[in-house]
Amino acid sequence: MKCAKCGAEITYDLGYCPYCGAEVRIVPDYNPLDDMLAEQVRDAIGGGETSENELERYRQAVQEKLKQQKQEEQQKREFVQRRSQIEAEEEARRKKRLARRREVRRKKRRLLIGMTAASVGLLTLLSAGIYRSSYSGKIKKGYALAKEQKYDQAIRTFEKAVEKKPARAEAYAGLAAVYNAQEDLDRAEMVFWDAIEANPTSVELYEEMIDFYIATDQETQIPLLLDECEDESVLTALKSYQVKVPKFSLDESKYDEVQELTLTSKAKEIYYTIDGSEPTTDSTKYEEPISIPEGTTTVKAIAVNKKGVPSLTEEKTYTVELPLEDAPVVTPTTGQYYEYTMIEIEVPEGYEAYYTFNGEVPEKDSEDSYKYTEPIEMPEGNTLFSAVLIDKKGRASAVTKRNYTLTYSYE
Repeated sequence: MKCAKCGAEITYDLGYCPYCGAEVRIVPDYNPLDDMLAEQVRDAIGGGETSENELERYRQAVQEKLKQQKQEEQQKREFVQRRSQIEAEEEARRKKRLARRREVRRKKRRLLIGMTAASVGLLTLLSAGIYRSSYSGKIKKGYALAKEQKYDQAIRTFEKAVEKKPARAEAYAGLAAVYNAQEDLDRAEMVFWDAIEANPTSVELYEEMIDFYIATDQETQIPLLLDECEDESVLTALKSYQVKVPKFSLDESKYDEVQELTLTSKAKEIYYTIDGSEPTTDSTKYEEPISIPEGTTTVKAIAVNKKGVPSLTEEKTYTVELPLEDAPVVTPTTGQYYEYTMIEIEVPEGYEAYYTFNGEVPEKDSEDSYKYTEPIEMPEGNTLFSAVLIDKKGRASAVTKRNYTLTYSYE
C-alpha cells in the first residue's frame, strides 16, 4: 500500500509513514467486480429484460460483494485492533525500555557515586599515605611518636625527614627535642652543630638552635654560637640576639692604691663575678661601682638584653699593690738611760710589728722574734733592739734598730 500523503510504498503493519510521519489510513484495494456490478445494474435499470438466472447471479454477486465488504471491514477492524494492540504492546515495551534505561542510569549513578566515593576514599588514603611520607607528614609523625615516648621510632622518623630535606630546620629541631626529652642535651646540641656545619648560611637553623638554648636555660651559649658564625647575612638577620660586651672604666694594670671599677652597657642589665667564675644571670647584678681591693682581682662581666640573651664575657684582671711603709718609728731613740723606760713602736693600719732584743732581723715565725702588742719595758744593760713592720701579704719593711743602755742608779 501507499502513503496517502507522500505516496511512498509502506506495509500494512505500520501505523505511521517512516518517510513523512503521516498517519496511515487503511483503504480497500480497487476491485473490478464493482465496475461489473455497476454496469449490470445500469443495464437493468435501462429497461432491458433480465432473466431469473441473471437476477440470481446479480444477487449472488451483490451478496458476494457485501460479504467481501464485510470481510474487508472485519479485516480492517481486526487490523485496527491488531495495530492498536501492537501499538499498545510497543508502548508498553517502550515504557519498559525507558524504565530499564532509567534504572540503568540510576545504577550507573549509584555505581558512579560508589566509584567516586571509593575514589575519594582511595585518594584520601593515597593522600594520607603521601602526606605521611611527605616532609611535613614525617615531622608531625615524629612529634607524635615522641609524645608517646617512642623515642627510637621518633628519631628514625626525624632522620628520614632530614634525608628528605637536609636544608630545613624542623627535622633537626625535632631530633633535638627527642634527645632533650631523654635528658641528653649534649647530643641535642650536637644535632644543631652538625646541621649548621652542613648549612652554614641557614638563618632558620640558627634560630632553631637559639630557641633550643633558651628552652634549655643555656642562654650563655648563644653569644658563643653567633661568635662562631662567619656569614654576614646570618649575623644581620640575627642582630637582635647580638649583645655587645660591657665596657670597663679601668684598663688592666697594676695600681698602688685601691680602685673603683665602673661597668656600662646599652643592654638592659649587667652581671659580674670577682671570684674567677663565669658570670650568669644568677651572678651579682651590677648596680654600683665595684671596689678593687689590694691584691689581684679578676672581674668577669656580661651584658643581658631584653630577650634575656647575654653577651660574651668581658674579663679584666687588676693588681693593687700598696707601697710598703718605711721602717717603723721606734721610741725612744738610741741612748743611755738611767731610769725605768718603755719602748714603743708605731704600727700603721694593715701591718703588724715584730721585734728582737739580740740585734737579729725580726721574722714573723722566728722563735727569737716577738709580736708587738703593747709598749715594752726596756731591759737593764745593753740591748740591740730591732723592729720591722709586716703587711698582710707577709712583706717586711726596713728594719729600725736601736742601741739601748739602761743603768739604774742606786745612790
